[in-house]
Amino acid sequence: MGSRDTPELVSYPLPQTSSSYIHGGPPIGSVAMVSGLHQEKMNCSRVFNLFCLYGNIEKVKFMKTIPGTALVEMGDEYAVERAVTHLNNVKVFGKRLNVCVSKQHSVVPSQIFELEDGTSSYKDFAMSKNNRFTSAGQASKNIIQPPSCVLHYYNVPLCMEESIFQKLCEDHQVPKFIKYKVFDAKPSSKTLSGLLEWETKTEAVEALTVLNHYQIRVPNGSNPYTLKLCFSTSSHL
Repeated sequence: MGSRDTPELVSYPLPQTSSSYIHGGPPIGSVAMVSGLHQEKMNCSRVFNLFCLYGNIEKVKFMKTIPGTALVEMGDEYAVERAVTHLNNVKVFGKRLNVCVSKQHSVVPSQIFELEDGTSSYKDFAMSKNNRFTSAGQASKNIIQPPSCVLHYYNVPLCMEESIFQKLCEDHQVPKFIKYKVFDAKPSSKTLSGLLEWETKTEAVEALTVLNHYQIRVPNGSNPYTLKLCFSTSSHL
């Protein structure tokens, strides 16, 4: 990134790793309750895609008795605090999220049912490689940002072009971005990174919710690349 693109680093208490749960269970306040979720368009993975920007996600469970509401067990109370601060009142798919600290101390996989899109109402993410706060080194790389109309993308193959991103948005029925920027890659780099700007913050949030962790397959490539998205410190390109 150029010097003007270098964001200010914000120091946050590091989250606990999953192993800490062995000793006496998770701390009080490590579960968020999220209501206002679009019943046809939101599922456990999409909740993960959005909330993982603020801390590790252990489990996500949609509540059968309260449609459009899910419990999200996070790595610690600081992660929940960040999620509440940055995601409460954010609009996703035309509905406004309400994010608060749950009275539950953990998420228990009970009353599992099928969501509108056919996926399970419960998913365990404790061992997911897409959690971004699993070590002190990894956690320090995350820039904690509120939602914005610019997304930072990274970990995409060198052959990735603007037209491929456009088709990705089209195929997944998310709003198309209006500006595209790719950062100069180091000669040794095997991946690209850059910025995408949408017309509105809401459109960017929806794109991130749907496309974060999308598996990009390259012809003759052995393993797919996992597209990583997060909110940028840049307000415009």
